[in-house]
Amino acid sequence: MRLEFHALPSEVVETIHRTGLDSYGDPVERHPSAEEGGMPCRHCLQNVPAGKPFLALAHRPFEGRNPFTETGPIYLCAEPCARATPTPTSPQVLQAEAYILRGYSPEERIIYGTGAVTPRRQLVDYAAELLNRPDIAFVDLRSASNNCFLCRIHRAD
Repeated sequence: MRLEFHALPSEVVETIHRTGLDSYGDPVERHPSAEEGGMPCRHCLQNVPAGKPFLALAHRPFEGRNPFTETGPIYLCAEPCARATPTPTSPQVLQAEAYILRGYSPEERIIYGTGAVTPRRQLVDYAAELLNRPDIAFVDLRSASNNCFLCRIHRAD
C-alpha cells in the first residue's frame, strides 16, 4: 500500500492569514524567527527561514467537533508559502528522534490502541500498518515531546 504525508490545506492556511484568527477565534501571534530559523511550518513542511517571521496559533486540524478532535499549537510561515506536495516518505522537516502516530476513524475519532511514540525511521512502516486497517481513515503525526500536530497521513489514491 502507498501512503502520503499531507501538509495543512492551502484553503485553511489562507483563511488563517486573511482573518488572523486561530481555531479558538483568538488572534494569532507573530514572532521573529531566530537567526538559525527552525520553526516547522505546517503548510510548506519546511522550517521557517532564518530571520523571517512566523505565526504561532492554536489549530484544530479536523472538520467536525467531538471529544477526540484535539486543538494544539502549530507554526506557520507569516508570509504566504507554497503547500508541500504530498510525499510517500516522511518530510525532511521531521528531525526529532520520534513522533506520535495515531489512527482515526472516518468520524474523526481516535482508534484506541493505535497511538504510539514511533521512532522517525519507522514512521512510514507504522503508518502503513495502521492504514491497512479498514477502520482507520487517516493517521495524524504529532510531536512526541509537545503533542503538536505536524501533518496528516492518508492512503495514496
